[in-house]
Parts: sequence; C-alpha cells; structure tokens
Amino acid sequence: MKNKIILIITLLFVVSDFALSGMVSRNDSIEKLAAEMKSKAAKFDRQNDVYNAIYYYSRYLTYKHKDIKLNYRLANLYFNTREYRKAYQYYDSVIHLSKTKYPLTYYYKGIVCMNLEKYDEAIEVLTKFRKLYKENKKDNYRRLATVYIESATWAKNQPEADGGIVVSHPGMALNHSNIDFAPFPLDDNTLLYGSVYSDTAKKIGPVRQIFKAVKTDEGWKPTGLFEPAINDQAFNTGNAVISGNGKSLYFTRSRKNWQNAEISEIFVSRLVDDVWQTPDKLPYPVNDENYTTTQPAVGRNMRTGNEILFFVSNRSGGKGGLDIWFTEFDKKANAWKEPQDLDKNVNTADDECCPFYDVSTSTLYFSSKGRKTQLGGYDIFKATGSTKKWTEALPMPKPVNSPFDDYYFSILPNNKEGYFTSNRPGSANLDNGSCCDDIYTFRINECSMVYALGTIRSSVNYDVYDELNKKYHLNLEYPKDSSVLNNVPVELYMAGDSLEDEILVSQTQTDETGKYNFNLEKNRNYKVLVKNYGYFEKKVPVSTVGFNCNDTLKIGSTHISYLPKVNIRINIYYAHNEYRLSYDAKATIDTTLVPLFELFPNAIIEIGSHTDSTGTDQYNIKLSQKRSESVVNYLITKGISSERLVAKGYGMRLPVAPNTNSDGSDNPEGRQLNRRTEIKIVGEISAFNNEE
Repeated sequence: MKNKIILIITLLFVVSDFALSGMVSRNDSIEKLAAEMKSKAAKFDRQNDVYNAIYYYSRYLTYKHKDIKLNYRLANLYFNTREYRKAYQYYDSVIHLSKTKYPLTYYYKGIVCMNLEKYDEAIEVLTKFRKLYKENKKDNYRRLATVYIESATWAKNQPEADGGIVVSHPGMALNHSNIDFAPFPLDDNTLLYGSVYSDTAKKIGPVRQIFKAVKTDEGWKPTGLFEPAINDQAFNTGNAVISGNGKSLYFTRSRKNWQNAEISEIFVSRLVDDVWQTPDKLPYPVNDENYTTTQPAVGRNMRTGNEILFFVSNRSGGKGGLDIWFTEFDKKANAWKEPQDLDKNVNTADDECCPFYDVSTSTLYFSSKGRKTQLGGYDIFKATGSTKKWTEALPMPKPVNSPFDDYYFSILPNNKEGYFTSNRPGSANLDNGSCCDDIYTFRINECSMVYALGTIRSSVNYDVYDELNKKYHLNLEYPKDSSVLNNVPVELYMAGDSLEDEILVSQTQTDETGKYNFNLEKNRNYKVLVKNYGYFEKKVPVSTVGFNCNDTLKIGSTHISYLPKVNIRINIYYAHNEYRLSYDAKATIDTTLVPLFELFPNAIIEIGSHTDSTGTDQYNIKLSQKRSESVVNYLITKGISSERLVAKGYGMRLPVAPNTNSDGSDNPEGRQLNRRTEIKIVGEISAFNNEE
C-alpha cells in the first residue's frame, strides 16, 4: 500500500512536470508571436503604412491587451483613418486601463462620440477632459473642447431632414472603392473631380489625379483622366477649378519640401486655342516653401473687378490649423498681392478647408471643424462677402451636413443643385467603414430666395445741369421730372449693425424701363444703394423677413437727381512730341478738371490723351499714354485717389480736326487741336465698404 502511494505521488510529479514544461513552451511561443506582431506594427508605423500598422497592432493587442501605450496608439490610428467605432473601442480600453495617464484620450473620444451621434456622451467626456488636462499655451485643446461641448449641445437639438434638400449617391460611375473628392462642375453636365489612378503594368500609382465625367440620359459616364498637361503621375494632383472667364485652371500638386514635409502647391494652366497649356507654379507669396498651399477657389472683387484666389494654408499668421486665405491679382503690377487670412467669421482655431465661391451670390462655401454649430467632423458652412468682410458663417442643414466629414461643396448657377464629398454611411468604401470619401449630389426643393423689384426715376436738379452746361459747354438737355432712368448702377448690401458692417453682395443696373431686380435670401435684412457718382445717392432698406418665394418684394420707386455721364474736352495742349505738363496746362487742370471730381465724388474718370498724325501709330499710342499719365500723376498730387483715375492713350486714331489742309499742306492749328486731353466718366467706386 505504501509503495502504491509513493508511485502515485511520483506519477503526479511527472505529469505536473510535463504540463509545466508545455505551458512554458506555449507561453514562450505567445511571447515570441506578440513581440513579432509588435515589431512589424512599429516598422509599418514608422513607414506611415497606416493600414498594415493597424493590422499588426490589433493582432498584438489580442495577446497584450493591457499595453496601454499601444492601445492609445491604435486608437489614434483608427481616429486618423476615420474608423470611428474602432477608435471609440480602443479609447475606451485606454480609459479602462488608466483614467489619467493619457488625458487627450477624452478629447479624441469626445470628437468620436460626435461622429457617432453620441452627443450626451461627447459632452460628458469632453467635460472630464477639461478637468484633467492642464492648461498649455502651445495648443488649443481646452479651448476647442469648449467649442465641441457647445457644438454637441447644439447638434442634439437639431431637427431631422425634412425633405427640403435631397442628397443622392450617384453610384460607381463617379465613385470608386478608394477616395473620390473635389467635384467641380464645368457646366450642368460636365464634372471635374479627383480620384486615385494606378496602372500596375506601367508601375504607376496609386496616385491622385484629376478625372472628368459627363452626364447623359442614362446617367454619369466617366471619360477618364483629364488633360495630360494637367495630370502628372509623379505627383498627387487634385482640386481643379476654372476661372469665371474659362481661361485659367488652378489645381494643386503635392511634394516633399526642404524639411521633408509633405506640402501642396497651387499651379495654373492657361487655355490657348482650346488647349490647356503646360502649367506654371504660382510664385511666392502665394506658394510658400515652408507651408502647404492648396484647394484653390476663384472669386472676384466687385469693387475692383480683379480676380480673387481663395486657398487653404497652414502658414503663420492664421487663426489656428488650416485657414482659408485670399490673394487678389493686381492688374497694374501683373502680380498676386500678399495673401491675407479671412476673418473670424470664417476661420477658427481648428481647421477650415475646401472653399468654393459663388460669384453670383457673393457666397463662400467652406468646411470647418471649429464652430459651435456642427453635427460632427467637417461640416459645410456658408458666409457672404468678398475679401476682408464676411457675414457670420451659417451651417448647411441636414442632410447635406452629417456627423461624418462633409466637404468640397460646389453649387451650379441655378443655385438648386450641386455636389459635395462625404465619408458618411453608404459610401463605396473598401470595408464598408468610413475611411474614404465619395461624391454626392444634392438638389434643393425648398424655397430659399425672394424676388425683389424696384424702379429708379429722375428728380431733376436743374442747377447741376446749368453748371455743367455753363462751365463745359455741353448743351445737356433737362430730363423730364419723374422719368425712368436706364443704366443706373444699383448695389445690394447685406445689412449690419453699422455702416462698417455692410457687405456688398451684388451689383446690377436699371433696364430701359428704369427697373432693377435682385434675388434675396429669406429672413435677411438688406440695403439697396442707388449709385449717383457720390451725388445725393439713395440707400433703401429692404427686408425679406416674413416673405416667401411666391411673393414679389416690391421696393417701389426711388427718385434721384441723377448726374449724366459726360464726355468733356479739356483744353490741355502739348508741344510737338512732348508729354510734360506746362504751367498753363496745370492751371487748366486746377480750374476745370479738379472741380469735376468734387461734383462727382465717387466717379471713376478716364483721362484720354491724343496726338496729331506725325510719327507711327505705335509711337503715338505710347506718347499719348504718357500724356494721360502725366495728367493722372498731377491729379494725384492734388489729392485725387488713384483708384478714381484711368490713363488711356489713343494716339492719332481719333482726330477732332484735320492734320492737313485740303490742298495737302500742313495744318498747324488742326494738329494743335489734336494734341489734346479729354475726360469721360467710365464708372464709379462704392460709396462705402471700399474693402470689398
């Protein structure tokens, strides 16, 4: 019996030893496998191969789920690839392992909660974050957390879409399993957009390029890559937009800069004989080697008529992250002006992107992550303005905006249809997640604009006509009192709390019956300015509050003492082949021309100079241009703004007297008359808001 007991005990020790040996061997294998997964994940992470890094980190954490550092890293990778549910799961794991080690976990989880429409939880975790996170002057996390808390509070109280706007997915004709972005309509049936191109046979890609598609009766039909002069398979290329005159195409290419940082730069191609030419990179200060410059949009300064280029950049001087900037093309200098950051009504401490400017309504559409009226991710907003002054940005309603990323908004001239990009559910993603963007279409079925109609009539000021006739011998006829006035410029301003807050929205002029019209947004206050070269101009308040689209808002008749456009010959004469002003010429300017600028305080006046027929046409054009410029320069010394002056040389093309007599002999008196300067009103500057 004793021997049996010893045998049993011996056998138990043997079995235990074998089991322990197997367990140690299995644990060694697990440790080895986990270390291998961790090593591979770290390698792919260093190479910015995000998806392979995610794969191996997630495998590693199945063995080492308590590794808080790599739980946090994996959560951030999922966050950056916009896999919100996975990010939510791993941020939860980090908080479970330690509530204080990584306080930014609460910040990012709060943003993810907004993406998942968990608005109450977003408020809760962001509030915890503000308590845990110590103030840091180098970042904006606490400030942005406050913004997101207010945004989540706003978002949870927003009504669902009511059918006023219908959003559709156009299918796989435009979209692919990878990213599709930046739709830009060339017309109602033609679209440029960005997507991923690859050709394994030619060892090309994957690389982002610009594509083109057309809409037929059967639906959208892709036509392949856009012009070869624009696309270059050596660079990621996208964000194509075309100027209002159709002659310039702006787009971006990406590359590594001198700091080995990925930056984008804006290029332009010109259309010559219906062929897009080899593009040029826009010079400094638009592109800057130290920063990214991307996502161009084309607008127009209504006051100067100059082209405006909006773009997105992280350059210094902004309000935080990516901002929207603008630069104006200076025709005189033939160069782009120093870029300026848009004001706080557009830019925030977080990122803004993807501008699109609708010239017809002076509306900037853009996307933002830093406003208090967001559903989550990037949301689309709109603001009215031109350059420096903007109305407060308003969010687009559901279903255009969603808790996911919504951007690259563009709208057709009918202001009813358009496109945008989103990673919302329903997109053609690789794994049915939210990693990648698709192009969506929208149609606005609800009423948004009110038609307003007004008339301009004369209120004759005979004194003005008498003065013009007496001083300049114009023989102007008196217009009939209360007669309708055609070709009168009229401007529309978005009303503000003060004169400085008025924002120029639109410009028009009266037709032959004296009528003008505007399309106004509902529930807005405006001012209509009837232009009169600064002479007793009329401003009429107009409100669409309480109006609907079936109503015509009748502004009624506005009476003005309208000043006529005049063409006056000034007796400024020049010696043969001379352009410098004599003492007598300056005296003539002082007594006849300067008072005209006082009578027409907002008029833009052309100084047109002429020559006799001596010399070639080309030489005389240059000589007459110098004569006009000499008058303009003198007027500037008299305090006349250069913006009100246009110098124009006509050469010998418009004589007022014969240069030779009928018998062929020279006519010195006639030549003297032809060496002259004339003035005429060619336009007017805005009476206020000169920054527009």
